[in-house]
Amino acid sequence: MSIFELDPKTFQMRRRVFATRATWEASESTWVLTGGWIRDFDGSKVTRYLPFKADSLPEFTEAPNYFRREVRQSAQMNWRQLGQYIVSLRQAGFDTSRLSVQWQKKFAFPLIAAIIVFLGAPFAFLVGTRGAVGGLAVAVGIGIVYWATAALFEAMGSVGQLPPLLAGWAPDAIFGFLAIYFFLKMPT
Repeated sequence: MSIFELDPKTFQMRRRVFATRATWEASESTWVLTGGWIRDFDGSKVTRYLPFKADSLPEFTEAPNYFRREVRQSAQMNWRQLGQYIVSLRQAGFDTSRLSVQWQKKFAFPLIAAIIVFLGAPFAFLVGTRGAVGGLAVAVGIGIVYWATAALFEAMGSVGQLPPLLAGWAPDAIFGFLAIYFFLKMPT
């Protein structure tokens, strides 16, 4: 087990604790560390080195359940559960970019059905000599382009290149604007 204590202002290491074994003593609400050492740092210099056979650190109070976080997939939760899960992970210091994008997509994705219908209407009237197969090919092509666009924005949001709101809603906005454009340009 390794514990790293950082200075919150400079993010330099102040202390490192290493133990070959750590066990939780529930009756005393503390961790018992065995076979390790403590090193205190001042900048890059070691100011204290203290080996130990058994020790407990009173400032280390997190119980074992703090480290046993259930990893749940965003598809297994509704929007409310996912929102609560994101808040709990963020409070624990975890990166929630990917889950925040998924939370936005839970709202944005159902809207795409109406957008695709609105986008497909002009192409249905333009089938003309191409027949039904041509219209079907255009519909499949639009679907593939939508999925690729959604995957691109989701990936960019998951790694922090885009804010979650933009990553989740951008495909709907792009295809919504295309639908409005083609609908207004449709010959009447």
